[in-house]
Amino acid sequence: MRMPSLKFFLRSLIPGVFLALTACGGGGGGGGPTVPPQTCNVLSVPPTPIPTPFTPASSSTLNHVPVTVEQYASVNYPTMNLPYVTVQVCHGSQCVSIDHVIVDTGSYGLRVRADFPGISALNLPAVTNGTVPVTECAQFLGGYMWGGVYQATVKVGGETTANPIPIQLVGGQYPFTPPGSCTSNAGTDIGNLDGIGGNGLLGVGVFLHDLSPYYACASSPNTGSGNLALTSVVFNPVAAFSTDNNGVVLNLSAVNSAGQPTASGTLTFGINTQPNNSLTTSYSVLPVPASGPDIGDFTASLTGQSGTYPDSFFDSGSNLYFIPLTGVPTNSNGDYNPQTLTTITGTATSFVNSSNTASLSFGLLDISSGLSNGDRAFNDSGTSNGATAGSADFGLPYFYGHSIINGLNGAQVTQGSTSSFTGPFYAIQ
Repeated sequence: MRMPSLKFFLRSLIPGVFLALTACGGGGGGGGPTVPPQTCNVLSVPPTPIPTPFTPASSSTLNHVPVTVEQYASVNYPTMNLPYVTVQVCHGSQCVSIDHVIVDTGSYGLRVRADFPGISALNLPAVTNGTVPVTECAQFLGGYMWGGVYQATVKVGGETTANPIPIQLVGGQYPFTPPGSCTSNAGTDIGNLDGIGGNGLLGVGVFLHDLSPYYACASSPNTGSGNLALTSVVFNPVAAFSTDNNGVVLNLSAVNSAGQPTASGTLTFGINTQPNNSLTTSYSVLPVPASGPDIGDFTASLTGQSGTYPDSFFDSGSNLYFIPLTGVPTNSNGDYNPQTLTTITGTATSFVNSSNTASLSFGLLDISSGLSNGDRAFNDSGTSNGATAGSADFGLPYFYGHSIINGLNGAQVTQGSTSSFTGPFYAIQ
């Protein structure tokens, strides 16, 4: 069974630059410090139970936070199509506000730079396996993030987790190095400012648990056991909120076809819990499988393309369309660069119920001029470089001018007076 995968995939339309592979990872040449002895035991995570369907009560909590797409001055490359929010991480009454955290609807859980100012002073309690600290190797399409798992209270806007939850602190002066079972075929370490393109990653996808590999790491000998409790894995903060905890709505304003310097929008928590998060009949709902080979995906058919894309998803953490297409011009780096706007239409179909469909329409255009001139928000930017046969990754460009809902696994919601859905699902307006 294919478990939910993390789909954060950062990529630039600058020839020869693959942002997810520019991080300065562990290891290196001679002359560096001696690595202390360590043992990292792989930990087994139990299967996730089928959530009991739930419908949260109505709420009056401030349930939204502004989203911005802009150039982040601390990053030394164009931070195009990265949706930023501010998140608070707390231990007791002490909190640190972390700006420029990327909203990622394709992953699950909060990851924060361990070297972000003030984080170490919180002294977050480490999640342990017995007496051994738990470490995660969060694996993404563009690389991996290595770091410890800690308990923290998470605040976003007016929402707060009811209790501390496991989050990951990545990078920094972590005492353990990733073992080969983490790094093999996983790309480069992206758990740092340049690798992320910001100070953290807020995974608010449709599932609750992040099931990337976990380890018990310690100086030899390691006494960590081979099993890890499900309550110790990195957890989707939305599901842990006291209110508005059954999903999210990400809405971004439309942008010019040729791009613009900034864009804005809103990340709203909850579905049908407040007037600003209603699942109206104007949405097309796509239930997605909670398990099996098509977990979290729908199938897409696109005009002018042979076959279908059975591994398709909406992912705000992908800063381009990663879709293999024929008949669309590309540059030498594989980025689509038609000189006039090329519009592609199609249909998304649910694997759960084939009668649930949504219309698809997106554009592709050469954006190199706008990128050079300082534009950072593009709705017509895509690439074949990194795209996978049979997969259509509808990244952040698709969110401009749309409202897209992620219904969490187990969330039970009604649409109008006749339809009801149980998550996981997408809904597109």
